[in-house]
Amino acid sequence: MKVYGDYHTHTMDSDGVNTIDENIAAAKQRGLSEIGITDHAHYRVRNKKKRLENALLSKAQVLRSGKNHNIKTFYGIECNVVGVDGDIDVANDERKLYDYLVCGIHLSVQPKKFWQFFTYYLPNLFWFAMRRIGINWTPKSLVRKNTRAVINAIEKNNIDILSHPSRYFRVNVIEVAKACIARGTAMELNNKKISFRPVDFERMAAMGVKFVINSDAHKAENVGRMDRVGDFLKLCDYDPNCILNLDQPFVRPKARLLDQIVKAENDKA
Repeated sequence: MKVYGDYHTHTMDSDGVNTIDENIAAAKQRGLSEIGITDHAHYRVRNKKKRLENALLSKAQVLRSGKNHNIKTFYGIECNVVGVDGDIDVANDERKLYDYLVCGIHLSVQPKKFWQFFTYYLPNLFWFAMRRIGINWTPKSLVRKNTRAVINAIEKNNIDILSHPSRYFRVNVIEVAKACIARGTAMELNNKKISFRPVDFERMAAMGVKFVINSDAHKAENVGRMDRVGDFLKLCDYDPNCILNLDQPFVRPKARLLDQIVKAENDKA
C-alpha cells in the first residue's frame, strides 16, 4: 500500500536500528514524498540542557539528510501518557523543538505519580501479560480508567497524532475518537499492529475521525511499509478521504465541536 508520507519512524536515537540518514534514504527509495523521524521521548537524557542540545543536533541532521536525498523531512517525537491525569513527558517549553507530536502509551514508561504505579500501571501490565498467553480480556473499570487517561492527554496537550490506540493498555476507542475529533488529533493506523476491529474503524470514520497510516518502523527496511494496514482496510467499508496521507501530505485535522460529533452518531443510527 502506497502512502504520500510516513510520519512515525524510529532511529538509533531511541530503540531503532538505523541512523536518521538511513531511514530517510529508505523513504526516498520506497518512493515516499515525506518522512518524519519520531524517536521516543523516554530515551532522551534527563539533563534538560543536554536534551535540548541533542534535539537541535538531531533536527539539523534530519534537515540535512532530507536535502541530500531530495525528500521533505520532519523532526517530531513520540511522547507518552504518564498517568491518568493526562500528563505527557514532553514539557510545553520543549514542544516548539518538534514539527509535530505523536503520543501514545508504552509498557516501558511508568506513571509520573508513584501511587499510580500500583493503581494504573501494574494492573495494565498484568492484563497485557494475560493477553499474551491467550486470555483476551481486561476489566471494564480498568478500560474506563485507561480511556480517561488518554482523553485527558488529548484534551490537555497539543497532540497531532495518537499512536497505536489500545495496543498496550486497552481503551474504549470510540470514546477516545470523540476526543480526537474535538481536539483535531489524527488517529493512527499503525502497520506494526492495528488494535481495533474493522467495525470500530468504520464507526470512527463515519463519525468524522481522521486517520494517518504510519509504519512505526524501527528498521530502515520497514520505513513506508504499509502492507498490514492495506490488508486491514480491505475488510472495511469507508470513505478514503478519512485517511489524511493516502495521496497528499499529512495536515492536522481541524477541531470540531462536540455537537457535530453527536449529530454524526445520530445520523448513523
